[in-house]
Amino acid sequence: MHAPMLRPLNVGEILDRSFALYRSQFAPLLGTALTLYLPLAMMSAIFGVAAASGSDAALVGGGILVLLIAPMMLIGVVLSVAALTYQTSRAYMGHPATVGEAVRHGFARFFPLALAMILTGIAIFLGLFGLLIGALIVYVLLFAVVPAVVIERRGPLSALQRSAELAEGDWWRICAVVLVAGLIATLPSMVVELMLASAAGADDPMSQGFVSALGALVNALTYPFSVAATVILYYDRRVRAEGLDVELMAATAPVPA
Repeated sequence: MHAPMLRPLNVGEILDRSFALYRSQFAPLLGTALTLYLPLAMMSAIFGVAAASGSDAALVGGGILVLLIAPMMLIGVVLSVAALTYQTSRAYMGHPATVGEAVRHGFARFFPLALAMILTGIAIFLGLFGLLIGALIVYVLLFAVVPAVVIERRGPLSALQRSAELAEGDWWRICAVVLVAGLIATLPSMVVELMLASAAGADDPMSQGFVSALGALVNALTYPFSVAATVILYYDRRVRAEGLDVELMAATAPVPA
């Protein structure tokens, strides 16, 4: 895969490039997502069966399992975000990474990213005091926290500051990209879960567990697109704010004899 011709992109072009990257790297991205999402799918199935059964014993057992496995789920989420961000960044810049490389890089950036995501969550929660619009503003301002930690290898606080700097002056365009990409990534799993839940019936615990697990797996299929959109948006903001395209062209230009 060749490096992209970096230039300022509009919203449609960012989404088009995200789809193109998602299609061209579908197999390795899916491999990374499934490697880290399978534990989430298993946990969703267990919890779905326990919740749907309604029996006290099942609920207690399911609750114990949740307490035991929930930390693994959180670890899986952070690792998948880190690994997929690294993988999409490498692919976009013309140097695709294998599943193993992506997972190893995810582990390497786990702790700073976990703390950065916790701080981001706290900031968005505090933004709720300004109602939904306040939380949305904070979410947009912090759109590049993950790329800053994973790609630039920044610390948590530095990543939050970096994201706010990159978002400055471009709030509406960033908002459009993250909202559309988020909807595209989450709607399929929601639709699948609703359709299968209606067909399965609320009184069938095993079917409900299957629906929960399948929803997690469908999310593994679609989530890499959202990551790709965030990564491409991150590079686009660097092109617009820092002249990254000019910098890379100068770095790769042949030296006169």
